[in-house]
Amino acid sequence: VPICVQTSNANYFVTSAIGRSFHIYNANKLNLLFVGTAQEENITCVCCHGPVAFTAAGKHVRSWRRGKEVRSYGGHTADVHMLLPFGDHLITVDVEGHLRVWEIATAELYTEISFEPSLFDITAIMHPSTYLNKVLLGSRQGELQLWNIKTNKMVYSFRGWRSPVTAVTQAPALDTVAIGLQDGSIIVHNLKADVTLMRFQQDWGPVLSMSFRTDGEPILATGSPIGHIALWNLEKRQLSAVMLDAHNGRVVGLHFLQGQPMLITNSPDNSIKIWVFDETDGSGRLLRSRSGHSAPPAFAQYHGPTGHMILTAGMDRSLRMLSVIRDSLNRELSQGSLERHAKQAKLSLEELKLMPITGLASELCKEGDWDNAVTCHSGSRVVRTWNVQNRVIGKHKLVAPRLPREAVATTVCVTNCGNFSLTGYSTGHVHVFNMQSGMHRGSFGDPSAHDRSVCGVDVDNVNQRALTLAVDGCLKIWSFRRHQHLHTLQLEGNVHGFNFHRESCLLAVNMADFSCHMVDVDMRRVVRRFNKHSKRITDMCFSPDARWLVTSSLDHTACVWDVPAAKVIDHFQVKSVITSVTMSPTGDFLATTHTDDLGVYLWSNKTLYTQVALRPLPANYAPQYIDMPISTVSDEESGDRHAVANGAETRMDDSDDQTDDSDWKSPDQLSGELITLSTLPRSRWHNLANLDVIRRRNKPKEPPKKPEAAPFFLPTVAGLETTFDLAAAQTRDDEENSRVISLASLEPTTPFQEALKAGAESGSYQSALDLLLAMGPSATDSEFRQLDLLSSGDAEGQQLLAAMFDFFSYLLKSRQSFEVVQAYVSLFLKLHGDTVAASPQLCSGMEELERLHRSTWRDLQYVFNQNLAMIGYLKSATV
Repeated sequence: VPICVQTSNANYFVTSAIGRSFHIYNANKLNLLFVGTAQEENITCVCCHGPVAFTAAGKHVRSWRRGKEVRSYGGHTADVHMLLPFGDHLITVDVEGHLRVWEIATAELYTEISFEPSLFDITAIMHPSTYLNKVLLGSRQGELQLWNIKTNKMVYSFRGWRSPVTAVTQAPALDTVAIGLQDGSIIVHNLKADVTLMRFQQDWGPVLSMSFRTDGEPILATGSPIGHIALWNLEKRQLSAVMLDAHNGRVVGLHFLQGQPMLITNSPDNSIKIWVFDETDGSGRLLRSRSGHSAPPAFAQYHGPTGHMILTAGMDRSLRMLSVIRDSLNRELSQGSLERHAKQAKLSLEELKLMPITGLASELCKEGDWDNAVTCHSGSRVVRTWNVQNRVIGKHKLVAPRLPREAVATTVCVTNCGNFSLTGYSTGHVHVFNMQSGMHRGSFGDPSAHDRSVCGVDVDNVNQRALTLAVDGCLKIWSFRRHQHLHTLQLEGNVHGFNFHRESCLLAVNMADFSCHMVDVDMRRVVRRFNKHSKRITDMCFSPDARWLVTSSLDHTACVWDVPAAKVIDHFQVKSVITSVTMSPTGDFLATTHTDDLGVYLWSNKTLYTQVALRPLPANYAPQYIDMPISTVSDEESGDRHAVANGAETRMDDSDDQTDDSDWKSPDQLSGELITLSTLPRSRWHNLANLDVIRRRNKPKEPPKKPEAAPFFLPTVAGLETTFDLAAAQTRDDEENSRVISLASLEPTTPFQEALKAGAESGSYQSALDLLLAMGPSATDSEFRQLDLLSSGDAEGQQLLAAMFDFFSYLLKSRQSFEVVQAYVSLFLKLHGDTVAASPQLCSGMEELERLHRSTWRDLQYVFNQNLAMIGYLKSATV
């Protein structure tokens, strides 16, 4: 889909269709600003008019402003394939030849013109400058027609040049347009005189796009189907320069910025490029670009423990690093100065790139010291190293000695320490290389590790055991240091590959009978078998804790398996076959690649932010179809717009049992048998009994002195000379420093004491607990000390102290806020221990509190001991 460029306050914005959505970029840096809402079908064309963007998807036409839908223009009975803003109107054309003119502001139909596709099939449309109410239409039959949309009449018909019209664009001169034809002809034609001014011939096929320079240079740029861009000098009427391999596919969009020597291009190779024309030969130089894989990626692997970066490789012969946090960090790893070598050898850029990657492995360890990633390539025995930190190809070519001529590298891995890499070959050989020096460090087996092609190699976390797997199902365990054979496990049937979880020593093997076998490397036997897919499994990955195993298949489905239970807990179907799956080290996202799709899709782990019932699915469960994740818009604190994954999440539970948990709130007490802790921070209760020590330690050495500042209004003494009355000010200071407490300053009982009295009558002390939990440490200490003032000699104070014991007993019986209650009891006994010991009534309450405390702690200690015993057994027991 050709791009659309719009201008706003000397800034240029590029709108590009991305599947069912569209992206708006800032041309200054090509950073993403807005993302449109996904539509029902793929977008077929886009155009802009001021700040408004228009998109056509199927039969629906919509207008957008800053990525948000404004209006919809409905009524077409066929797919719309052309749009043209025309003043206050919008012109839409569908594949059945219906041309409709709409009012942009009201979305009302202004007029409609119908054409017979067999006689005049519209393939191009434009508005000639200064031609009021007129549009120029190009057809597949080669004829052009000039129409007045206000009177709904044809003004003039141009006979054409016996070739279908593919593109029409306005020239800087009035009455002049450039017309691109299917046979590669480029016609510069005067509409007013109906005279051809000049004609050029493009040798690379049809003219797909055209644009004129408007900065004073008489240059016309044309795009071709094979990625070349031709620059034609209109004054000399000859080819000025050629930009070879500007794209890896058809150049469908060309647009020169107004008054600037800059050209913006786009292509189906998943790229947008900005070229600046400052070369001596008149050709363009790549200024900035934004691109992805030009062919569907086949491999995806998270790199690093944070889960922020993903390494992807595909059939476009490139290795890319994608950021899930910020899309401006996406980069293609450099393969060297290929452009310079291509110009010197007069070859295309694609011919100098490495062959498509068939195997990928990387480790973060030693990333800053030497190369930390390796790749094997289609039909090649050479393994290349990469420096992921510097985003460049590595220094070494890993070539094993004494290999048969027909040997091809099929699988690779890097050890956890980052010092070694292993390579498996189609002839059954497995060789070890040093990552720092690139030197050969030995091989497994004599003369080879296997008799058949090796489809998987890996090493455990501590470099003690190496695993090799051949396509005939022969799994061998080797001593990594001595390269000696330790054990052989023959699986039932042929295999396609494996995935090894180093922390748990679990090995998932992709069997040829559409099943997956789980091998425990420590026990050296198959411990699980998973059968659910109806076609061959394409890829597998473990969750970080090895509790889940995700498998994808050619039957368009993906399964999530509960490894301990050997049951499938999620099974869903997608539109395109999943070719690769990888889960982030933090377990928050699952990344997938798909056939015939250039993107890498992220699926969020729903169990991290909502309540999910992980129940095994029944055997006859039919997978449900789920839409692919799309891009949406989110506002960041900086005010920029970025694309984030939409709410297409991994569905982990049955749709029949799904409930709306948006308003769900956890109860205060899950069960009466459980002990519940409070949510208070530790600083609120841990030092309650030591507040006096803390105050004494933090007491200043000298008391603070009041500054001797004069009052704002100084009193004066009556007389001829101005004399201030300082005695009045001193009197006020004495009154403020007086230690005599007035009766008015004595307050009645506090809210906490009122809550205690109410709880003694009702038997529920929840309100008193809420008041204490809301207080800080100093306020709590002050509240408890005030109980001592009331209890000295009056009956009401004794009742409050007795109510405190009932309050503590109530909390121990309910088993709520257990750790806070311990701190409260400790502070209470420290302050009022002598008073309690002198009262027989309070001593009985103390004995009851001690009994409840011992009973509660006995239950808690029993649970602790039981769990400690189970953990000790699991650590020491051998199976």
